Amino acid sequence: MSKLKVLTSDDLAEISDKFGEILESEVSKALPSKEIEDLDLDIILNYENEQLDVDVDVGVSFDELSEITQEQIMQAIDEAYVGFDAYIDENFRV
Repeated sequence: MSKLKVLTSDDLAEISDKFGEILESEVSKALPSKEIEDLDLDIILNYENEQLDVDVDVGVSFDELSEITQEQIMQAIDEAYVGFDAYIDENFRV
């Protein structure tokens, strides 16, 4: 794997926005939108010593009749990280 380029504050803002888009897309693909009442994404980027750590907290409020499981949510998050890794590799590695 190649090295991560030095990231600016603009890069970090772009990365955070893109990860949010990827997460929303994966959640929408994995979960029936009619069962989701609210989706709250909290993306935390930590960039120190040329290393980027990304944590996400996903809060989902469901319709009371929903049968969505925690496993489905975790699968969507895992898929989002795969897409996010590809995005980082294509745009921020040297």
